[in-house]
Amino acid sequence: MKDRELEGILQQSLQREVRPKRLEECIKLCTDIMREQGHATEEPRTGFFAYLSDVFRFEGMSILGLQAVTLFVVCLMITTIADIAKYLPIYMPLFVLAVIPAFFKSQFYRMSEIEAVTRASGAQIILAKLVLSGAANLVCITALLGLEVYLQGSCDALGQMVLYCLVPYLVCMAVMLRLLRLRRSENMPIYATSVFSSCICWGMSAKLLPWLYETSAIGLWIVAFLIFAVFFVKEVYYIVAMRKEGKMYGIIA
Repeated sequence: MKDRELEGILQQSLQREVRPKRLEECIKLCTDIMREQGHATEEPRTGFFAYLSDVFRFEGMSILGLQAVTLFVVCLMITTIADIAKYLPIYMPLFVLAVIPAFFKSQFYRMSEIEAVTRASGAQIILAKLVLSGAANLVCITALLGLEVYLQGSCDALGQMVLYCLVPYLVCMAVMLRLLRLRRSENMPIYATSVFSSCICWGMSAKLLPWLYETSAIGLWIVAFLIFAVFFVKEVYYIVAMRKEGKMYGIIA
């Protein structure tokens, strides 16, 4: 069809007189549609625990699987060490390293924009993964402490060993959440490098600063635990606040 013919058809259509009856029917139909939409009930939002169950179905096996592998490797390594207690901090960052794939998955696959527009909000996704990974980390740390008590045959230094586990863990978790909130594309390799550097630093402290692992230095560990626990709780509180507002945790990469 030529342009002139199309132009002529359009002009004829525009010149036709609109019948009042058809116009009233069209207006009535549009009004009915708008009224039906106005009375439509809003779909209820998914509760957090129901959403947590959904996240567990998709992410739970990968989180638990990596934690189990890490626990197995760490248990094999500590059975060959004589003075295990002061070397426990070396292995704690590895449990945090095992949850990096779950937390940085959307960033790695460039899915941050999609998460930002979902009903659950990006903050709720991070909070659900944090709950799952935290539970898995707690189970692994408990199992590791149980093995340590079994190898030593005594629970006398259990309090110190708990601090040796929790302080490095909180340090790494606080750093990871901070980098995750910054949401830069290079954060994942930077964090992985920082975790391995942390392992090296804790190993050097066990060799060069043996007094740090004596009973007299327990006050320093308690202070460190309180400081990094505050940083970690502040990040978690920020995630919860963003979840309530339905916002993304950090910026979109």
